[in-house]
Amino acid sequence: MTQKEFSLEGIDTIIFDLGKVIINLDMEATYKALENIFGDRYESLMTELNSKEFFNAYETGKISTKEFISTLLKKSNGAATEQDIKDAWNAMLLDIPPFRFEILKWAKANYKTYCLSNTNELHINWINDMLQKEFDLENLNPYFHKVYLSHEMGHRKPDVEIFETVIKNHKLDPSKTLFIDDTAGHLVGANKAGLNTFHLTDDNKIEDLIKI
Repeated sequence: MTQKEFSLEGIDTIIFDLGKVIINLDMEATYKALENIFGDRYESLMTELNSKEFFNAYETGKISTKEFISTLLKKSNGAATEQDIKDAWNAMLLDIPPFRFEILKWAKANYKTYCLSNTNELHINWINDMLQKEFDLENLNPYFHKVYLSHEMGHRKPDVEIFETVIKNHKLDPSKTLFIDDTAGHLVGANKAGLNTFHLTDDNKIEDLIKI
């Protein structure tokens, strides 16, 4: 399903990404916050950690939050506290506009709906704290038939296995299932699993696609 052909006709299931689809993000905020901590070593350090799949390991639950923070603390050479690391990592997380809850509520009433997110414990804890303070919600679970998080599943998008797990668990028909994500690369795995896909960009928010 291409951008111009977007339609819910024939769809009975919608799988939503979380970041930039439901919650607004500012990735640059985290990059800048980490750069402030690591200074001139920032780029070489990120290259080193990415080469070791450090961030992917955290998002697939292969390393704990304690290990994630302690590794970055050691790399900071005393320039940061544990709270500094948490704040920098969570700096990208912004808000969930209230009307998006109405979209999710409508979607759940009319389709089978799931959330499938590449995320981690620090981000989910921050989001749940925000939901509690601003919306009196413990988490996003009431707005989906099920929420799937990469750090709990041991896989992350675009691994085809993560999509196949959702399909198998709920006996979904991929040809009647739409996956919505802001990262084009993630759609590759979804397409391999047989799902219809839609790429959300800065020019087409979820509220522009699902009008209620």
